[in-house]
Amino acid sequence: MQANNRTYEDAIKCLNSLQTNAAILQAIRASGGRLNEKSLPEFRELCRVIGYDPSDFNRLNVIHITGTKGKGSTSALVESILRHYKQDENITPIRTGLYTSPHLIAVRERICLNGNKLSEEKFTKYFFECWDKFDSNKKEDNSQSAKPNYFRFLTLMAFHVFMNENVDVAIMEVGVGGEYDSTNIIEKPIVCGVASLGIDHQTTLGDTIEAIAWHKGGIFKRNVPAITVEQPTSAFETLKKRAIDINAPFIPISSLDEETLDGIKLGLAGKHQFTNASLAIELCRIWLEKQKSVKLSEKIPKEFIPGLVQVYWPGRAQVLKLPQYQSITWYFDGAHTSESVQACIEWFKSSVLEKDNDLVERILLFNCIHGRDGVEILKQITSTKPFIKFDHAIFCSNVTFITNQFKLDLQSNSDTIDEKLTLQKNLAESWSQLNSSIDNYETHVFLSIEESVKWIIEYYQQTNREIQVLITGSLHLVGGVMAVLNIDV
Repeated sequence: MQANNRTYEDAIKCLNSLQTNAAILQAIRASGGRLNEKSLPEFRELCRVIGYDPSDFNRLNVIHITGTKGKGSTSALVESILRHYKQDENITPIRTGLYTSPHLIAVRERICLNGNKLSEEKFTKYFFECWDKFDSNKKEDNSQSAKPNYFRFLTLMAFHVFMNENVDVAIMEVGVGGEYDSTNIIEKPIVCGVASLGIDHQTTLGDTIEAIAWHKGGIFKRNVPAITVEQPTSAFETLKKRAIDINAPFIPISSLDEETLDGIKLGLAGKHQFTNASLAIELCRIWLEKQKSVKLSEKIPKEFIPGLVQVYWPGRAQVLKLPQYQSITWYFDGAHTSESVQACIEWFKSSVLEKDNDLVERILLFNCIHGRDGVEILKQITSTKPFIKFDHAIFCSNVTFITNQFKLDLQSNSDTIDEKLTLQKNLAESWSQLNSSIDNYETHVFLSIEESVKWIIEYYQQTNREIQVLITGSLHLVGGVMAVLNIDV
């Protein structure tokens, strides 16, 4: 296949071939596999294959962000603040690069330039520039260099894109953990930030908050400010020790509140975003001081308000109505840990409780991936006060279409298709137990996201009532619903 004939679809097919398959992942989980100290030396070699030394990335003026919940939202807030930042009308806009994961609908969402996901043309161009370097690179024994896995390849590609597009700042969200994450190849970031910590990715990070905090603190660098929001005490102490050990200035900050915001309406819904916004403000404040010699002392600099208000981060506390289904309100939130679902249900509750229950039907559409405690997450939904009744609860897999196919960008080799729907049936049974004292609700189990959405729409067409649908438990589920509904993010 000639290089100039290769398409975006070709690129995605090649990228998907780099996914770790389900059998290998299961073996890693069974062995108690952990991220290890070989990860970064291996990634340095991968950088060299595509023509970079890690020190080259210092000119990207990186803001490096980790956390358990809120790191993606914080990254989006940082990007928006800096992109919209203006001291005066004559200032040259800051050119931003943003790298996040996972994506909702299109892989291109993971690599953004100036607030826009890469075009298919640019994605294809930069993808094959990296891909071909591996095909042409030979080891000493004349064998071909092995290509990195899916996430590592995209991380390499993000660095390659940002270098070639000459961004002024690269906002890099950690994938998993921090210490051994491939984004941690960065040697001299401008500032590092830690969003709220909780229990997640236990297989790779450990099952205590202290172990998880140790990994997150691994992004700290000597003489680089390390900012953290309020954390559980033991996690805070672990982060503080990591900063002291490496001689990184450790700066804890408190969260914004409604009084401090004084009428400023954040572009991201939910009170939990106050904490993410406080971290984003401090990261931007320090970046501007170090890179532009700008000192901003206000709690919320007025120059930051446009970015705080206009930030866009789909699939997180997002409300949508579609013209073809006027009486359905879709509430999207990719929360997938107990803590983040707690924040999600608080946001949902504040959004819907003004409606009379007798006039509204509520539907929960839920899934979680293997390795997460779905029952514990469901408990967060059922234990909220005041209680929110869902008339229907739908549990489905992350398979996109009725044909048992994934949208190409959403294909996941790490998940096996369980046509018996064991996990979903167990979740439905747990939901029934959690709601045993409630009358008049129904549970439904479907193989695909498309079947679930089809059921919701058909139900809507049979009733004259207003319908509110909460989609949560998995960003993959949120993205799949958006894909089925043809929502462009």
